[in-house]
Amino acid sequence: MVGQMTDPLDCLVIGAGPAGLTSAIYLARFHLKIGIVDAGGSRAAMIPLTHNHAGYPGGISGEELLRRMREQAAQFGGKVTAGVVSGLDRDGDMFLARMGDETWRAHAVLLATGVVNNRPRIDQKPMTWRSAAACCAIVRSATAMRRPTVASPLSGREGMG
Repeated sequence: MVGQMTDPLDCLVIGAGPAGLTSAIYLARFHLKIGIVDAGGSRAAMIPLTHNHAGYPGGISGEELLRRMREQAAQFGGKVTAGVVSGLDRDGDMFLARMGDETWRAHAVLLATGVVNNRPRIDQKPMTWRSAAACCAIVRSATAMRRPTVASPLSGREGMG
């Protein structure tokens, strides 16, 4: 195969949001040979300010949190590669992960691919979802308790409610 890795990884982490990066940090600190693949579009990057991550009592933006986590993973050898894993197969005791023209081999695979919001189709200015709409019930509830706001539950269907 084109671009096949010769040395297998101990673990391939698919996803570079907070869960994938936390896992990668632990694995790298245990001196395991890891690879991290990031397709981009982490929901965490859309968070303007979160108070739900330990160590940041004043809050931290999702983008800054991800930047710091990538930096910490890199300190221990965790390099993030941009791309999409298009296939995952077994070959004996190895996993084969296809990414473009490359095939990566790993003894273990950790899936931390996150979730996708099914947002309603409503006309909005760009950045409205990021700056004004909280898609998480916990965030909506906490925000409503701190200041007057309008919080309506959104279903996964085309409309609201």
